Amino acid sequence: MELTQVRYFLALCRSRNFTRAAEECNVTQPAFSRAIQRLEEELGGALLHRERNDTQLTALGREMRPHFQAMVEAAEAAQALAAAYRVPRTGNLRIGLTPGLSTTPIAGAIAEVLRVFPSAELHFSESSAPGLVESMLADALDCALVPEESLLLERVNRWPLYSETAILVCPVAHRLARQNSCAATDLEGETLLVGDSCGGFGKMLEASGKTQLRLQHCRGSAAQICELVAAGLGIALLSNRLPIAAPLTSRPFTDPELVRRIQLTALAGRPLAPAAASFVRLCRAQLFS
Repeated sequence: MELTQVRYFLALCRSRNFTRAAEECNVTQPAFSRAIQRLEEELGGALLHRERNDTQLTALGREMRPHFQAMVEAAEAAQALAAAYRVPRTGNLRIGLTPGLSTTPIAGAIAEVLRVFPSAELHFSESSAPGLVESMLADALDCALVPEESLLLERVNRWPLYSETAILVCPVAHRLARQNSCAATDLEGETLLVGDSCGGFGKMLEASGKTQLRLQHCRGSAAQICELVAAGLGIALLSNRLPIAAPLTSRPFTDPELVRRIQLTALAGRPLAPAAASFVRLCRAQLFS
């Protein structure tokens, strides 16, 4: 059974006339009739009652029509899918970030990708490093930025990108805002807001043993931590890559210097769409200050 025969039969079902059906299929009537006849022979029964002015479906013809229609629709869907894969696809750019990471360092690479692929959509997702790896495995993310110390699967490629240091964030009227820089000893008596979005700098400072800290644990984004600082609930140590706006200000935190290194990750052996592949190449080639 050939798909052409099935298409001829469905055309005949629509027109109920051999001449019109042959014209619709752009084939001569004798060739059209032979194709229908061969289809009937393969099925072992007549599909149509051939009458002078009209053509009616037999019981077998009525039974087979929906099956033939499904065959043609499935074939057309497969052809459309194959055609879509033959056309180069831009794809979207789906980037994962661990909490507290800024998009500022990668903004230049993103802008270049969108300039070359203006139809690409940009998606950000925030989660823990293991959560981002799970999303990449599920093909929900193309790549992810994670701290260098994150525990990752062996099949995850990683490329160092940049380092970020801690800054102290406080209200502009705070006593520490009058200093050019801050040290661990300056935080005595202060409440330090800490959470996943704070980049782990509070934990680094606590581990250093440089000062006794009064910690207030908070769950929320870096923006929400800043709102709490502005409300007078405490101060925070955040990444120097994050923009800090009034009514807050920031000061370098110098003693001890708190640093974490950020790397770009993607699954080894997983082909990326052009937009995502270009982003990874740009990041690997870019010198981050």
